[in-house]
Amino acid sequence: MKNIISIIVIVISLAAFVLVVKPQYEKNKELVVKSEELNQVLKNARKLQMIRDSLLSKQKELSKSDLARLEKLIPESVDNVKLIIEFQKIAERYGLEIQTATTAKNESNEDGGANQNFDISTRDYGTITLNFDLTGRYDQFLNFLADIEDNLRITDLRTLTISGGDSGFYEFSLSIETYWLKDNI
Repeated sequence: MKNIISIIVIVISLAAFVLVVKPQYEKNKELVVKSEELNQVLKNARKLQMIRDSLLSKQKELSKSDLARLEKLIPESVDNVKLIIEFQKIAERYGLEIQTATTAKNESNEDGGANQNFDISTRDYGTITLNFDLTGRYDQFLNFLADIEDNLRITDLRTLTISGGDSGFYEFSLSIETYWLKDNI
């Protein structure tokens, strides 16, 4: 009889272990892993918060003129009309006449071209392609290009076509790309 009771106690103990203790132990292991992951996320969030606070304090130290220059370098929004007017003013400064101007906005920037100087993996920027047809003298156009080159806004000349006539005036067709930051909030 002692053997039967011992065997029953062992069977009940094994069944209790398999049916109750082991599942609870596995759940506990999963919760420990999840807790470690959440603690790591919390640690990273605290680091990011410290970095954000540091950057905000540095931003407050910048003068308004420096902030305006940064905004012009790579603006946070797209304003096609303002951009065309800006280039039109530069052209007028050198006596060039803009015949046509068109824009194309590219937010995904997946063309794989030479504009991969930014962080492509995050795609946190967009490009605007401006196409201009201008007329004027060659020396005026060179001054126009030099002004665009010295302009604070990042600009890449993608294509340029020059056709001329005997009158000394040329027709210039150019495609320019400029960049803007996407609102990732």
